[in-house]
Amino acid sequence: MQNPSKRQLVYSTTNKIIFSLEESKELSKTKATLSNLRNSVGRPSAENLEGIKLLYQFIPEEFYTKYSKLTYEENAILTTLQLYAIHQQSEVYSVNNTEKKDGWDNVGESIAEIRTEDNFLSLDRRFNAMITSQSFEELSNHLRQLIKILKGSKDIVKINYPKLSKDLYDFARGYDERVRLNWSRAYYSKNISKGEENE
Repeated sequence: MQNPSKRQLVYSTTNKIIFSLEESKELSKTKATLSNLRNSVGRPSAENLEGIKLLYQFIPEEFYTKYSKLTYEENAILTTLQLYAIHQQSEVYSVNNTEKKDGWDNVGESIAEIRTEDNFLSLDRRFNAMITSQSFEELSNHLRQLIKILKGSKDIVKINYPKLSKDLYDFARGYDERVRLNWSRAYYSKNISKGEENE
């Protein structure tokens, strides 16, 4: 029973941090934090002091570690915050969507929002590369690229970032098949815009 509660703590901690960032988004301190999160992508955690500082303002003590590597919880939350910072850059609206809705409510569903007759072959290739990732780092890299594509879309597409952190936590802990399957179901169950739904 410990893991389900940790999963929920990963979700709620990510939600609290993002809420805090959005509440103070006009402050120069918050803008600097988001910038540091974006710039810390791909760097060792020791070089991401702003991200670590932000994490430790919110994470529960049970996530603390004495080891030199980030815990699954820390890594999932920090990676999610980096992705959020990339997505949120220069946007006036919140890119975080935690509203309850019908459907899968995961990153696969969000990416499917921009799947059209014109781009579905290339987008499907990128999505498939992401879900077949063999490591957490590889998955994070593919997610980052897909979020940049979402950001460049003419449509406003949001992601449930707390849910993403929970999925990343599951992936890191070896439940990668469950994450892959849920994201794939969400992505491929959505009709291609101006295409499949009319056929």
